Amino acid sequence: MEINKKVEGLTLKGKSEKNKQGEYIITGKLIGDIEVECVKCLKPFTKHIEEDVKFKVVKPPYEGFDEEYDIIEQEKLDIEEILKSEIESIRSDFSNICESCKDKEFNKEF
Repeated sequence: MEINKKVEGLTLKGKSEKNKQGEYIITGKLIGDIEVECVKCLKPFTKHIEEDVKFKVVKPPYEGFDEEYDIIEQEKLDIEEILKSEIESIRSDFSNICESCKDKEFNKEF
């Protein structure tokens, strides 16, 4: 199944396939611009995202680890919920630094 879903300025383009175990394998690309907060000055700025993704959607509870895919536990495949979760993850990333703060040093030790 082809995927082209947009939530809050972020689009997931890719495909979804169901494997023999009943898990959904999603491969594609996250593309778009989202508003995030700078971790240094706390001011909002727009961050451009262009990132390849590989998800395995499994029914909970899931025990194990997969080196190739990010595991997502869902009873029923919900692409919008996956996108919302990715947006929250991007917004809480410690590398969200605006252009004004990029070259400034903070938290110097004396």
